[in-house]
Amino acid sequence: MKVVLKLVLLLSVMSGSFALANESDQLKDFVNKYEETWQSHDAKRLADYFADNADMIVGIQPRIVGREAIESWWSQYFSRIDSGRVVSISIESISNLSPNIALLNVHSTTGGTHSKTREVMESRKARGTWVVARVSGNWKIAALRMHSPVGEIRDAPGTDN
Repeated sequence: MKVVLKLVLLLSVMSGSFALANESDQLKDFVNKYEETWQSHDAKRLADYFADNADMIVGIQPRIVGREAIESWWSQYFSRIDSGRVVSISIESISNLSPNIALLNVHSTTGGTHSKTREVMESRKARGTWVVARVSGNWKIAALRMHSPVGEIRDAPGTDN
């Protein structure tokens, strides 16, 4: 009986670890797909990564609430940057707050090659926090906060054009 109990306990601990590892892989995949979508500069597709009632704050800009408003913000942002600008996002940490909510601390770097001049564009770094929630089985961004590195202030993100 003791052996069976120990085996059940060991299996439950191992399956919990597997579930957390699998969840981390899912979140990394989610961020990678978000990054790939960002490269397309398609505001509608990018907004689909956000929950209906999500909110977003970028730098010192006002809070943006709701998927439609977030789509509009991204549309304006992409209209101000060169089509050669790309982003690279790395996850610093993942904190699983519950089975359906996680906190991601990320770093991003935008750069790329200017579409007309072919010159390498200046890299811009940012750091951020994303709260993601599982909605109908899919991860969605519920809240996104992105800030420039300490000491750098950008009044209007995205000013390549």
